[in-house]
Amino acid sequence: MKKIVKSVLIGLAVTILGTMPTLASVKDIENQNTLNSHEVMVKIYDRRGNWIADGMLSISNPRNGRIGIYMTTQCHVPVDEIQMDIAVEQYDTGIKDWKQVDYLTYNFYPENGKNLTEATIDIQLAGHPANQTYRLQGWHTVFLNGSFEDLESATSGIQITN
Repeated sequence: MKKIVKSVLIGLAVTILGTMPTLASVKDIENQNTLNSHEVMVKIYDRRGNWIADGMLSISNPRNGRIGIYMTTQCHVPVDEIQMDIAVEQYDTGIKDWKQVDYLTYNFYPENGKNLTEATIDIQLAGHPANQTYRLQGWHTVFLNGSFEDLESATSGIQITN
């Protein structure tokens, strides 16, 4: 009997821990609450639109002087196109504000008769000075039958190091 009770309690604890949502905290660079250079900022947006199920944007420091970018868009239904735009912003200590230093656009279309319900970007962006603080602004846009639906996302600042 003790084994059954113990098994049920362990199973219940594992179930509760497995279903608890985890959220990233948003930090503001102006308050000097930037992330450490080894942390990853992930922000999940769960709007549950008519077509968009959710979108995620994250920035990371792979410690090679590049900006780690991961972005994904997921849809409830097959769509005609998924477009993901990313603005890379650098914190300018001289003006104490963010300035855009790069802009990336990626378009995804159905291939080989397969339905398009998800698109993902996972890159390391080079060409920007290391030991600076960067953040990302993102736009997830899906197109279906001549109409579109979009979702915005953003990360907080993270220092990119060599």
